[in-house]
Amino acid sequence: MQKFSLFALLCAAAFAYPSQAQSISAVQSLAFGSFAAGGSGTVTISAAGARTQGGGVILVPSASGSAATFNVSGNANATYAITLPGNGVVSLTSGANSMAVNSFTSSPATVGQLSGGGSQTLSVGATLSVGSNQASGSYGGSFDVTINYN
Repeated sequence: MQKFSLFALLCAAAFAYPSQAQSISAVQSLAFGSFAAGGSGTVTISAAGARTQGGGVILVPSASGSAATFNVSGNANATYAITLPGNGVVSLTSGANSMAVNSFTSSPATVGQLSGGGSQTLSVGATLSVGSNQASGSYGGSFDVTINYN
């Protein structure tokens, strides 16, 4: 079995109306944690931060991973639409080796609303696809989260 330590770095874009001061900033990276690949399978981190495995992947409990979190801020009670990467767009790499990251989810799911104080935490999870002969190593990458203020 091969052991992996995986993480994804965050990259975020924010779009705001010129008359409003709106922003999004990365707080925590999406991390799939450590695992061993006994065969092909998946590692999923939910938007709530729960980690599960599928197929021949064996999770290492000491490095459990985490959902990505962003701080969205701006005008009190403002709403915004959330756009996550589509399938086939994001991968994690280690040298010449890669693994696809798909099925992005978020909380809130598609539309967020800032609090009366003008902030909200946005959490993002995804599923990592692990090949049966995946090379071991520390894999990294980035993905974009876009918010459009209404």
